[in-house]
Amino acid sequence: MSRAHWLEIAALTALFCVWQVTTAVLQVPPYLVPQPVALLASVGTFQSRLLAAAAQTLVEAALGFTGGNVLGLCLAVAFVHSRLLERTLLPWMVILKTLPIVAITPLITLLLGFGAPTTIAIASLVSFFPALVNGVLGLRSVSTQSLELLRVLDAGGWTVLWQLRMPSALPSLFAALRVSAPASILAAMVAEWAAANGGLGYLILDAGARYQFLLMWDGVLVATVLAVVAFAAVDYVEGRLLTWNTAQTAQPR
Repeated sequence: MSRAHWLEIAALTALFCVWQVTTAVLQVPPYLVPQPVALLASVGTFQSRLLAAAAQTLVEAALGFTGGNVLGLCLAVAFVHSRLLERTLLPWMVILKTLPIVAITPLITLLLGFGAPTTIAIASLVSFFPALVNGVLGLRSVSTQSLELLRVLDAGGWTVLWQLRMPSALPSLFAALRVSAPASILAAMVAEWAAANGGLGYLILDAGARYQFLLMWDGVLVATVLAVVAFAAVDYVEGRLLTWNTAQTAQPR
């Protein structure tokens, strides 16, 4: 491993030790901040419940993440080709973005019903706007010279999109994905608080109501791990794909 990885491990270890010593010396109540040793030990106790809840949240967040990004990218392509459509719809998209998730969850629940459809819709909304904005920015970031060259070669609209605009938009799109991947986990959990009887959000709320504080914090821990893994997965794919794309572009024709 590189020096940077060792530094990260050392920092996490130091944080863990400070957390353990502080909570033990100050005798912090477990419902406020549990001791990390007790927290990790309780993960094994509640393993089956945590795995089931995490799987439900992960599936719902993944579906919402995929749907929101696909819809946002498709609309970004439409905006790039139609300024009129962009001027008409973009203000409404901005208004939709400003609405708090907690405020619109009950409305979406009334429209879609109780359960997974509402959770997936909320996760989609969180993923949609970054993909739309960054997609438009990236698709328009092509150089004028390259665009004029393809036009001189009588390239069609699909050729320009797939061979010029989309490769140029990849850095902007992955910037949006890095934001929306962990955010979709959080959005799914928020929806589960109000519109589900399963998942990590419901588990955390239910455990707190039953005074099962270790289970509650275990849910928070698992959710944090999922969000970090989602971010790292996007970052890994970005590194591999953009490296491949750069290598392909650099090859002589």
